[in-house]
Amino acid sequence: MCGRYTLACPDEESLIRALPFDAFSETRIQFRPRYNIAPGQRSPVVYLRAGGPVLADAVWGLARSGGGLAINARSETADRTALFRDAFRDGRCLVPADGFFEWRKDGRVNQPYLFRRTDGKIFVMAGLWQDGRYVVLTQDSAGEVADVHGRMPVLLHGAGAHQWLTQGKLAEPPELTKTAVSLRVNQITNDDPTCLSPLPQTTFNFD
Repeated sequence: MCGRYTLACPDEESLIRALPFDAFSETRIQFRPRYNIAPGQRSPVVYLRAGGPVLADAVWGLARSGGGLAINARSETADRTALFRDAFRDGRCLVPADGFFEWRKDGRVNQPYLFRRTDGKIFVMAGLWQDGRYVVLTQDSAGEVADVHGRMPVLLHGAGAHQWLTQGKLAEPPELTKTAVSLRVNQITNDDPTCLSPLPQTTFNFD
């Protein structure tokens, strides 16, 4: 699954330069660096309108008919699921990020791990957009993520981003690094650089 992510680039101009588009037909975002983006909060997405990419803020989560928010959609079945079917056909989007978190139970601690591209650059997650809201697509975990959680967001970069928007095709994800980080990220009210702080390495002295 994907339940928290980061978009910590310094400003709107840096974000726009990092995305794989020559120009946007419209931009409507209020940007600030984010270190702990949570469901129900607003964050930038990219979707197509009249054939051109639009960069706009949207709320993470689609309302379920029985209450609550759906924040993820399984990539394997989203096109056949009632809640996501229309958005899969007409509302595919990209969710910019530079890291995402997954959790693993380590003893009595619910330990968060931060996953980023090995080159540290921004990537985009495949998403579905509808009426100013979005969900993140997920797939079976691979690589470093598989040691922590069974599902992960569908990650795209380069030409893969265009293929998802225009054709609904998913590509191979970029390589990722894994870092155990501060437990501060477990509280959604914490949204500052210390959420990304690596845990100190334990050292042992042998006599």
